[in-house]
Amino acid sequence: MNMYYDLGDIKKLRKAHGLTQRQLAKISGLSQSYIAKIEAGKIDPSYSKVQNIFKAIESIKQNNVQNAAGIMNTGLIWIYGDQSVRDAVKVMHESSISQMPVFDRELRVIGSISERSIVEAMGKGKDIIRLYQMKVSEIMDPPFPLIDEVAPLELVAKILTFYNAVLVTKLGKVIGIITRSDLLKA
Repeated sequence: MNMYYDLGDIKKLRKAHGLTQRQLAKISGLSQSYIAKIEAGKIDPSYSKVQNIFKAIESIKQNNVQNAAGIMNTGLIWIYGDQSVRDAVKVMHESSISQMPVFDRELRVIGSISERSIVEAMGKGKDIIRLYQMKVSEIMDPPFPLIDEVAPLELVAKILTFYNAVLVTKLGKVIGIITRSDLLKA
């Protein structure tokens, strides 16, 4: 058990694991009103009761079999292949991302673009003004791999040793993305 938790962490941890106060109370052997009072700072609980709460949270954490859907970023940022490289640079800069998927107008994944692919195009002697006017599809890389939302984290980790990101699908539709940094936060 992590011994560095603070009483103020209870609500944050409970919410991070998708638990209601009632659910946390049930698994920790306490009442929902007691959990509410602790979270509100209205009582000073005994050490044993706090220990029960954190043990319950840790057990949820350990028993939670995580999958791709559990760590994916649903705020998927992407660009169309017929948009300009300038547009891609602008989107990446404004969104503070270094890569993104490329879609066609029917929303099918056709490739990916990254800061690296743009810099590589510059390194091949492309004039920056001409490069920024090119279509994304002219310099894009192959698409990120697609995985189903129920794919286990071990599979995601193995894929991310070879690729910068994976796209998460549900019934064939892209619903999110996982990058290495998302995996490290899990």
